[in-house]
Formats: sequence, structure tokens, C-alpha cells
Amino acid sequence: MRNSLYYLMRYSLSVLLFCTIVISCKHKDQFPALSNQLSDSIYVWEQSKLKYAREYDSYLRASSKDLSIHTEKSLQYENYPWKVNLNKEKVDSFLDYTERNLRVEKNYKSSFGELPSIGVSYYPLEENYVIADLLTCKLAKYNLNTSKGEKIKIDETDVSINKNMGSINFTLAKWDLQGQQIKGEVTLAITVPYHIYHVELKPGDRSKTFDFGSTKITVLEMENNVLHYQLQDDQLYHTDILLDSCMSSRNRISFPEYFYKKLRAKPNLSYQQFLADSVYFELGKKWKKDPKKVRVVYFQSCDPGRINVYGYQRTEVIKKEITVLIDAKIQ
Repeated sequence: MRNSLYYLMRYSLSVLLFCTIVISCKHKDQFPALSNQLSDSIYVWEQSKLKYAREYDSYLRASSKDLSIHTEKSLQYENYPWKVNLNKEKVDSFLDYTERNLRVEKNYKSSFGELPSIGVSYYPLEENYVIADLLTCKLAKYNLNTSKGEKIKIDETDVSINKNMGSINFTLAKWDLQGQQIKGEVTLAITVPYHIYHVELKPGDRSKTFDFGSTKITVLEMENNVLHYQLQDDQLYHTDILLDSCMSSRNRISFPEYFYKKLRAKPNLSYQQFLADSVYFELGKKWKKDPKKVRVVYFQSCDPGRINVYGYQRTEVIKKEITVLIDAKIQ
């Protein structure tokens, strides 16, 4: 009887010790709570000329939230990317139509002497709206000359895209061409995903993990007006945010995981305290490369409530290069 009691007490102590260790380890792995210093100072530091002010701004975004915010419900989308049955054939058809119908104005009335926009109108169908919204574009190559025989140089490969209901306009980054006749051609590299993944996040989903295509998405923080999330395979997927609320602006920063952890480990620092720990925060240095990223999203003065995270696998896209002839007078 005594032996049985002895072993029972020993077993109970072992279980208690094991549970204590597990709880202790779990608690140790948690980040400190987000501070409430974000709203009063975020735009002050974003625009400040003080040394390392922008770095301190990034620190605040990673370690803070707004103390008091409100919820706006003034926006309602009709065309959700994940609700449209996209496939390769639909995207191919849209891009083929775009290639056949892209047009450039021959007599272009410019505001700043910019190159004429390259535009196309499309049929007002739900899937077309979604494809147009998902479309991205880069300048692949170009050969443009002025009426004076001078070659035009475009420094940026980014192409500005103006997306309206039923039309898309591509604008290249070049200005001060008033009075010139421009001739030549440009080649646009257009990319559109054909499969969309989606997860809806709601209050209380902090520390939860969700399936997202062949990977998983983990919610590190979702409190008041901030969302911190991480994809297990960040290199393979592109993600974005869509809300039915919060008309105000939002800001997104992608942190290397190692650096995010460093920022989160020391919350509530003033600017002076942040500077005093310059070695720890690697001030004046570039972030080290880290394949693992943490996405931090800040919603200005608004609690979004439910948040839609959607995206696509970078290999599940259609890419098409479209060459457009330009013969236009810049007025």
C-alpha cells in the first residue's frame, strides 16, 4: 500500500513538473504585449528629419498599436477575387483581348509633358473586373525617339496603372516632352494570377494558424488596428489585404523574421532609448537577408474587425509581353 502511494505521489509530481515546464516554455516564447504609443507619434516620426527617425517609425509599427480606435463600415466590395472562378483560359482570353485592343492617343494633351497612356476598355463582367484588379505590369523594353532624333530614356521599369470600372491605362515614367512628336514602341510585361487563395481573419484569431494553398499563414498579432502575420513559405506566395471597412489609409511593412523578433522584444522605448540601443537595433546597417518574413499592417485610426487576406502562388500566373506602337504628338 505504501509503495503504491509512493509511486502515485511520484507520478503526480512528475506530471505537475512537466506541465509547469511546458507552460513556462510556452510563456517564454510569447512576445511582450504591444504598447499603446503608436497613434500619437507615427506620422511625427515618419516625416521627421531627425537621425534614424524612420527606423524608429518602423520600430513603433512593429511593437505598438493605437490605444483608442473606431470602426468604419462605409465600404462594401462587390467583386471579391476569391469568389470568382478564375482559370488559365479566362486569364489568357483577357490578355489576348488586351493585346488586340490596346490604344495610344495620337494627339495627347498632357499635364506635365508625360508620355501618352496606353489604354484598353473591356467588357463589364465580374471576372474581368477581378482580373484587371489583380493585373501587374513592368516595362520589359522600349525604343522611343523624339522628332529631334533624340532617344528617350526611361529610368524606371515600374508602370503606373490606372484601373477604372471597365478600363485600364498604363503610364510610363517619363515627363517634360511637351511639343514633341514621339515614335517607337514599348513592350509591357503583364502578369495575372489564375488561382486565388483566401482566409478571413476575425477578432480572436491571434496565434492561430490557417491553411493557405500549399502553405500556412500564422496570425502573430491582431489587435485594435494592427495585423501581424507570417507565411511559412513566404517566397512562393504573394498576399494582399481586402476590407469591408476602414476607408482610411493602411501601411504595410515586411520585416525579416529575425529583426521583427528583435523589435518586439523591447517595446515601449522612447526615441532616446531607441538610439541608445543602436548596436542592438543595427542602426546604420542594412537588414540581413532572411527568407522568413513577417508582414505588419497598420490601419490608420480604424479597427477593421474582420480582415480578408488573399493572394496567389507565384508559379500560378500567366505572363504575357505585349508590344505597342507609339506615334503621338505631346501637347
